[in-house]
Amino acid sequence: MDVTVAVATFGADSWVDLAHRRALPSAETLGLRAVHIHAPTLHEARNAAVALVDSEWVIHLDADDELEPGYVEAMAAAAADVRAPAVRYVHLGRPASAGMPRVAGHSHACQAACLPDGNWLVVGSAVRTEMVRAVGGWWPEPVYEDWSLWLRCYLAGASFEAVPAAVYRAHVRRDSRNRSLPMAERNRVHHDIVRSVLGERARV
Repeated sequence: MDVTVAVATFGADSWVDLAHRRALPSAETLGLRAVHIHAPTLHEARNAAVALVDSEWVIHLDADDELEPGYVEAMAAAAADVRAPAVRYVHLGRPASAGMPRVAGHSHACQAACLPDGNWLVVGSAVRTEMVRAVGGWWPEPVYEDWSLWLRCYLAGASFEAVPAAVYRAHVRRDSRNRSLPMAERNRVHHDIVRSVLGERARV
């Protein structure tokens, strides 16, 4: 699989240090090419990182997260344009069981058609590099920026596939952007993304 791992950081220099202690070594341990960009904002950093990618596929990796062994081999065996891994959350150094994420309120295994309702993919999904560029890259969303990207890929006709054998290890931080905002603000951003991406088809 011709793939590059793109690590983007913004804000405090401590995130750069964390990327060099966790995300980048994770990619290097798996023998993967990696690029790292630090910029004033997250979307600027991610778009600048994608601009450096010359491989068919890109996997975005947050600075504090890791890819588990066998990640790329499992992704390479899939067939879709966007390949979604399982996620193993790590709370205070204690890893939980890995599992496929679901849209909030969904009890079934989520598929592409679930995306207008919410996100079931993590940022580390493998996606065709040209697909990211074709849908406008990363938008400056306050939170849920990966859902905005996957939703636009879905509307552009991308195929999606769950790959439970690929495991993304996500270290939970109480002060993360997605967790620190009040629920009312997160709901507002959710609805704003639906309206901006789906337009008249918005289901809010």
